[in-house]
Amino acid sequence: GGSTCSSMRVVTIALCLVAMVRAVQLPSCESDTDEHCVGDGADLSPEGINTCLEGLGEKRSDRCNSFLAVNKACAADLKGDGACASAAMDGEGMVCLVQRVKPEQLSEECQSTLPKDELKGLQKFWKDGKRMLDINEIADLNADDKDTYNRWKKKKGGAKSAKAKERDYAIKQQKKEQTVKQVTQAVVDALVAGGDMTIEVASALVKKEGKAQLDSDMTGTLKPFTKGEIAGLAKEAIKLAKKVKSEL
Repeated sequence: GGSTCSSMRVVTIALCLVAMVRAVQLPSCESDTDEHCVGDGADLSPEGINTCLEGLGEKRSDRCNSFLAVNKACAADLKGDGACASAAMDGEGMVCLVQRVKPEQLSEECQSTLPKDELKGLQKFWKDGKRMLDINEIADLNADDKDTYNRWKKKKGGAKSAKAKERDYAIKQQKKEQTVKQVTQAVVDALVAGGDMTIEVASALVKKEGKAQLDSDMTGTLKPFTKGEIAGLAKEAIKLAKKVKSEL
C-alpha cells in the first residue's frame, strides 16, 4: 500500500544520504537508525526501521525530526508528478528537495518545512559572490576556510575596498567602546566592593580586566590599553565608584 511505499522511501533516502555532506545540512535519520534501529533482533525492513524511528520520541535527533517532518510535508512532491518524484525513486529525494529544485517548484507545505539556509563560514559569506570579509566574519571561519580566504585575498591583491575599511573601523570602534564600558563597570564594582580608591589599585584592576577582555576577543580587534588609557579609565572608575558609594 501507499504507507509501505512512503516508508520505503524514508529509509531509501536516509541510506542514500550517508555520503553527502553539503553546505546545508540535509535532514537525515542516518545516525538515529544506526544508533537505535539496527541492533540484534531489530526489524530491518523499511517499515520496521520507520516504526522504530517514529517511536524514538525525545531520543530522536533534531536532524531526524527535520527529516521526518520534510518527508511528511513533501509527500506530494516526492511521488506521482511531484517535482522530486523521479529523484525519490533513485533515493535522492531529500537532495532534490533541498538543493536541486527552486522552492517555488514545491508545494507550500513542503517549502515551509525545508531546512533554511544553514550555510556556514565562507559558503555563507560568499553565497552571493566572493568579497572581502570584515573582521567579525573572519573570526567565524574555521581553519580551512581561513586558508581558502587568505589565498583568495592574496591572489586578489589584498587591497580592501574603502567600504570594507570603513566597516572594519566602525566594528573596531564599537568593540573598543563596549570593552571600555565593561572594564570600567567591572573596576567600579570592585572598588565599591571594598577596593582602595587609589590610582594604583584602580590601574591594576583596569589592566587585569583589560587583559581578560583581550584574551576572550576572538576577532583580533582589540589592542592592549595604552598607559594613558589605563590612567584615564582608572580615574573615571574612581570618580564613578565614589559617586556610587555616596549614594549607598
